[in-house]
Amino acid sequence: MYNSLNVDLLYVFITVAKTKNISKSSKILSLSQPAISKKIHQLEEHFQVSLFVRSSRGVVLTSDGQDFYQQAIKVLHDFDSLYNVKKSDLNAQFDKLNIGANNSATLLYPSFFSELLFDQHQLILTNNLDELIEKFNYGSLDIVFINDFSENKFTTEHEKYTLYSEPYYVVYSQTNPYITSPDLSLTANELRGVKFILHPEYSFLIPQIRSTFQKADLLVPEIRQVNCFDFINYLISRPQTNLTTILPKFLAKHYEQISKTKLTSKKLALPKHYEISVISNGKYPLTALIQKLKQSKIY
Repeated sequence: MYNSLNVDLLYVFITVAKTKNISKSSKILSLSQPAISKKIHQLEEHFQVSLFVRSSRGVVLTSDGQDFYQQAIKVLHDFDSLYNVKKSDLNAQFDKLNIGANNSATLLYPSFFSELLFDQHQLILTNNLDELIEKFNYGSLDIVFINDFSENKFTTEHEKYTLYSEPYYVVYSQTNPYITSPDLSLTANELRGVKFILHPEYSFLIPQIRSTFQKADLLVPEIRQVNCFDFINYLISRPQTNLTTILPKFLAKHYEQISKTKLTSKKLALPKHYEISVISNGKYPLTALIQKLKQSKIY
């Protein structure tokens, strides 16, 4: 059941039903609009029912959707009540968890992870996604935070919740001679002549970058990996350099801000969005964990 229906699908459905607007729901849930539409479609397929119809003002519940909404509210109320009866038991459960995360998740939830560093939790921080997934599959990690979810890599039952979703941005020197387009979003055609330096955390983007240039019948740019953000920042900040990097929006804007006008950034026209997901083996309620995370989120 974990793989066919997750509780977070009901949260998404209820949020859309309340706001009657996918765009507003996207901001509330920190999910992209396509991701929300996909989750609604999963529910409709699972229960073989049509939940919404589109209108000029957004979306409205169908007759079946209204009945489903009442049941969903009851299910979530009952589900949440399981974790509000004995909070002390919840805390005891949480203290026994083994948690793993990559760099990006720690930047989004600094308070949460700083507390883990100074108590009895077993915490593993690494940018090696395969290491995190392998430890989760073998049972040595109960919860993992990753930024590249692939269903087929997980071989044990799990629950997934997408915590954060946003586009990727190209970060480059304001004097980069090859990027002169006034457009807000950069395509492969507008990046001819540049070279990419990627942090290994984003190495999974390399096939997509290559494919984007090949589809445009353009020469695939050189791509190198450097395991040091500061060095990448220094290289792409140099005057007249054609070196660039790719980062999720929140990090791109961060480096742009601290560069003191040396760097700028623009959205990259890639089909894949940057996402951070939390994966749980079910030992601890995912809804309770999400509440803890919401209290420490800074973006």
